[in-house]
Amino acid sequence: MPQDSKALQQKWTARITHARAHWATFHKRVRHNRNTVAGFNWNADPTGKDFYSLRANLIHGTISAVLPNVYARNPEISTTPTHSGADIKLFCKTLEKVTNRALEHAQLKNRAKSTVRAALTCSFGILKVMYQRDPSKDLYIQGRINDAQENLLAIEDLVRDLQAKDSSADHHHDAKRAELEELSKSLQEQTEVQSAEGLVIDRVLTENLLIDPSICEFWDYTDADWICQIIPMKRGQAEALYKKNLANAKIYQPGQGEPSHKKAKRLASMQMNAGSAPVTDDQQIAVLEIWDRTTQRVYTMVEGATEWLREPYSPPRAGERWYPFFLLPYQVVDGQFVGPSLVDLTERLQDEHNEARDRFNQDRDLCIPGWVASADINEKTIKKHSDSRFGEITIVDTEGKPLNQVIIPRGHPKIDPIVYDTSAVRYDWEQVTGLQDAARSTVVRPKTATEANILQRALSGRVFEFKDQIEDWLQEIAQYSAQVLLQELTKEQVERYMGSPITKTTMVNGELVMTMEKNYDWPELTKDRIFDMVDLRIRAGTTGAPDGIEDKESWLKVLPMITNLSIQMQNLQARGMDYEHIRNLLQETLLRYDDRIDSNLFVPNVERQAEGWSRDDDPSLGMNWFSERKQRTSAEMHYGSNLLKEETGNDASSK
Repeated sequence: MPQDSKALQQKWTARITHARAHWATFHKRVRHNRNTVAGFNWNADPTGKDFYSLRANLIHGTISAVLPNVYARNPEISTTPTHSGADIKLFCKTLEKVTNRALEHAQLKNRAKSTVRAALTCSFGILKVMYQRDPSKDLYIQGRINDAQENLLAIEDLVRDLQAKDSSADHHHDAKRAELEELSKSLQEQTEVQSAEGLVIDRVLTENLLIDPSICEFWDYTDADWICQIIPMKRGQAEALYKKNLANAKIYQPGQGEPSHKKAKRLASMQMNAGSAPVTDDQQIAVLEIWDRTTQRVYTMVEGATEWLREPYSPPRAGERWYPFFLLPYQVVDGQFVGPSLVDLTERLQDEHNEARDRFNQDRDLCIPGWVASADINEKTIKKHSDSRFGEITIVDTEGKPLNQVIIPRGHPKIDPIVYDTSAVRYDWEQVTGLQDAARSTVVRPKTATEANILQRALSGRVFEFKDQIEDWLQEIAQYSAQVLLQELTKEQVERYMGSPITKTTMVNGELVMTMEKNYDWPELTKDRIFDMVDLRIRAGTTGAPDGIEDKESWLKVLPMITNLSIQMQNLQARGMDYEHIRNLLQETLLRYDDRIDSNLFVPNVERQAEGWSRDDDPSLGMNWFSERKQRTSAEMHYGSNLLKEETGNDASSK
């Protein structure tokens, strides 16, 4: 390795070490928050009550209530041209459909919901957007599209392992040889796509992203000098991918508190401290992918190694924002990078609630029914009284004394419900989380539709800020994805998304003319032109859970108005009259009703219907349509001329 390259690697090693120490406290809190939400005690007996000690896991319930209200479905993406003078409507439609399909195939919904849950639990969540083409040249992609390239990498790893055969481990190599044979059969049978490519979205754990510690506020992370992703990877997988011997790499240790065997952790710790014990193929190492915005380079190294895993490079087709990492916060605090998560805000309230409920149950356990008997009563009488059954008449020998002086029910301390009242905790919980009791399913069924609407509006208002942040975050992801797709996809690939051009037959001067109509437009542009060409927007409110009943009732109310205006426009358009004022009225009405609806979908186009039909249609039907249209037009002209004569006659008579 050149001396300069070695010095640069040592510099980055020192930076990573400093960043680890800087974020260590926060990362420890992240792991604590996850354990708090889960509620498991991995040090207890799994069959005992202490394994899940929480009486009521209110935090998990609150997260489950917030999630469907802020992200229940994929967003609706709309594309608009930034240059009003250019006619690129078809291009915008193509980009909109291609981006929507690419994000859907990349499992945006599952990844985004996991990230929202991470933001509620760990303060912020992270997504990484990349394009898969070649594993040896791509950035590291955890959720790769399944194809034969992964099997080829595994075969290379097995072959290299078999070539370095050691006579003391024959049984180990026999297993490797059998695994190699099965992989070869899999490739021969072609059970997977030979070479798949496309947009891929990875979710990065919060503690696996190190950001330059000099960043002060959260939204400045896109301007950070560098960002490093910690990638836990099996040693065998890393050696096959990067073609390096990584036997001296340090073993990656996940966060404490996760389910694992103590003995294995102690052994891993001993190997880490020793530094000389070799790493097995199945043990994980920490691969570091460092994004340096200052030099516009990406460095790949592994902790414990003394060389780059791959030569530093620049991403060939990045978006306008250089980093492919997209961070989603739950709360943002001025002047600080880390804001409180939902777990941080409610943990003490949950402890207070459970403590009050536990003490109430302990107090209630003291109220065990029993009897207090006089010392003068004999043992036989006491036994007979205790063994009495339901409906049985019990005879007690009181020796001439009143019964209430011989044996009476045992009293117990009186329970004061005010002492164990948790209404104050519920009030604090509502103020902190923004969720009312009804939103947490305390009220199972609202009494009236008005009550349900009021509760829904209250919930929407409380979580609107977080929901707005999610939509802005998704908009950045969509914009970045569209920019990457414009650089990566060819016209042939876009045609697979949009379909082949359509052949149409039109009537020109009494002759049938066949034309090819493109249903997509995919230009070849430079980066600067791509970034300035279009603007992608997330339609507001499209990610939340749909209110089916309310939407249907509103649609039934507005449908007659839309139908009436559409018929008026069709009639005016057929007569060649101006209908722009009605079109503007329809557009404004739909905009006030719901800005997600495109009014152009309800505007009829008589000229397009008259000009052509599919080549598969019967030509005689088209000729009949034209004859009927001609007769109707002549009749309308005759009616107009008669109407004009009548008006002229009336004017003359009036004069």
